[in-house]
Amino acid sequence: MEAEGDGEGEGEGSCGSSALAQVKSEPKSEEEDEDEPEELVPKRGNRSSAVWLWFGFRTSDVEQKTVICKTCRRQIATSDSNTSNLFYHLKTRHEALYLESLRIRDHLPLRSNGGHGAHGAHGAHGKGPKGRRKEPSPSYDEQSRRHRDITEAICRFLVSEERVCVASADTVRRRGFRELIRTLEPRYALPEAKHFTEVQLPRMYEECRAEVAEELRAADYYALTCGGAPPYVGLTVHFVDRHWILRSRRLQTGYLPEERPADGVASLLREVLDSWDLRRDMLVCVTADHVAATAAPEEGREWNGLQCFGLHLQTAVEMSLKTSSLSQAAVSDAVGMCKQVTAAISNSLKRRCDLAKAQVDLHVPIQHLKTENPSRWGSRQQMISRFLQQEKAVKQVLLEDRRVRHLTPTRQDMQILESINLALTPLKEFTDAFSGGEYISVSYVKPVLHLFKNQILKPRRDDPPLTGSIKEGILGHLCHTYADGPGQRLLDAATLLDPRFKSAYVDPERLDGIRSRAVAEMELLMAGVRAEVPAPPADEPDPPATAAKKAKRSLSSYFKKAASPGAASQPDRASAELELDTYLRTADLDPEKDPLEWWRRHELNFPWVARLAKKYLCVPATSFPSERIFGAGGDARAPTASCAKPQRVDQLLFLSANRRKT
Repeated sequence: MEAEGDGEGEGEGSCGSSALAQVKSEPKSEEEDEDEPEELVPKRGNRSSAVWLWFGFRTSDVEQKTVICKTCRRQIATSDSNTSNLFYHLKTRHEALYLESLRIRDHLPLRSNGGHGAHGAHGAHGKGPKGRRKEPSPSYDEQSRRHRDITEAICRFLVSEERVCVASADTVRRRGFRELIRTLEPRYALPEAKHFTEVQLPRMYEECRAEVAEELRAADYYALTCGGAPPYVGLTVHFVDRHWILRSRRLQTGYLPEERPADGVASLLREVLDSWDLRRDMLVCVTADHVAATAAPEEGREWNGLQCFGLHLQTAVEMSLKTSSLSQAAVSDAVGMCKQVTAAISNSLKRRCDLAKAQVDLHVPIQHLKTENPSRWGSRQQMISRFLQQEKAVKQVLLEDRRVRHLTPTRQDMQILESINLALTPLKEFTDAFSGGEYISVSYVKPVLHLFKNQILKPRRDDPPLTGSIKEGILGHLCHTYADGPGQRLLDAATLLDPRFKSAYVDPERLDGIRSRAVAEMELLMAGVRAEVPAPPADEPDPPATAAKKAKRSLSSYFKKAASPGAASQPDRASAELELDTYLRTADLDPEKDPLEWWRRHELNFPWVARLAKKYLCVPATSFPSERIFGAGGDARAPTASCAKPQRVDQLLFLSANRRKT
């Protein structure tokens, strides 16, 4: 029985097993004996099969009953629209055309009429009309462009996952992922995970590293941030490029088996500087959450250091709670009770359901309780604030469950938590603002400290005693931390070079010293640039023929004064002071505007002050840029990540952080 439609079988169809005999016995057409064969016309109507590209009909064959091969002009026995014998003819007599027909057929779109066409019911991996399995389509060669593109796309997907450390090493081994790739592209053979980890990832890493290195070579100055999640420590570089755009690039993720010993962090910094060929004299500062990375040069290190502002603020909060007006035990008990209640409800499905029901009954916002994370800034305030919002619902859940009824907070506990929340709530916005890495933050430290002292942390008459005590403790710790020292001088310079602030938040008694240091740095820059300019060639005597011809002197040449050998147009120090004073007299920039955009427009007006601004404004105030990648990359201590080699973790986090930026 003959099959209907354009079946794609190869050697099957209406002729079945007699196809070979039919082709061998088929007579040659009359046009083969003519010098100029008759032109063939294509098949009318439905031509969904690719095989019709090589077959046609005579012009005189109005009803198109006799199929003729365009290559050898042989007549092919077939019936209706069955193409089995056509494919068989190409396979036995024109092998190259047969392979080409398979390639074209595999890329034809899927037809909607269930069963006809290149990918219908009789697709490449299906069965023909008589149940015989067809030949599978050949897989892509590993060196083909299509295979390489798919492999690279998968690799980009692996390094762009939100939990790259946890997922990347195991994704390609998962059955569901492999079935997805097989369904999307049956001809693509997915390589093993070893191919991605040992071939593709290192190749992408080297390409991305070369791009980052090229950017760093063009940077005048740079700063580093150091931080992470033990046992891994990340290093990120920050610089202002020639377009006055603040750039951040991940450099390396180091593995320190112990809890980040002092010599380990310092050794990692030296290793990174050497491996990236970064000049130490161009390193402005290292911002970190560890003392070893922020030691000053006079303390035995090769770089200036600035401790993380967020870490200082968190430490100030901890110290203020311990030295508050109330007994340390009362404050500790209230905070400990809040942690226990939060854990008791969050870790029980039944209590979470009871909390949701109580929230509906009491018309309280439906929200989960928050737990404190010691490594996350402001998490204690967020836990206490959420606990106070859900006080009624929490008490109802505790009173209904006799196993946790003893955790019901007392009135004194709630008063202590309210006082703590009242003192810490204004600080939440500042911790969030300093966490950003895409804008200038170091010049904000001095203005924020001024704001803390005069508004945010200034005790009020209506403040509870505990709230006032906490504010005083936080402010005292911050003022002591940012006393005179290398870090203080760096903050003064950054604030002075920010056109939004300038000298507004600088102690007037310190202003002259800050200006003197800025002028001295500008003098060094001028001297360095002058030393790099090659000396003009010595005057050579004119040739005899030219010396005979003397040019006539103009009248103005008699009044021209010879310059003294060592005299400059203006002394460097006077020029630097004039430029700095002119900059300080310009109108202050709106605090909502971008200072780097201002410097881009005024660089020609203040060239030497602009170079200092590019130097100091690239320093981050916190180490968050180096810690953020661990939140995006997943927990580095997870079981699947802990099995990965440190070199592999470094490559994954490097690509995850930098491929979106380069």
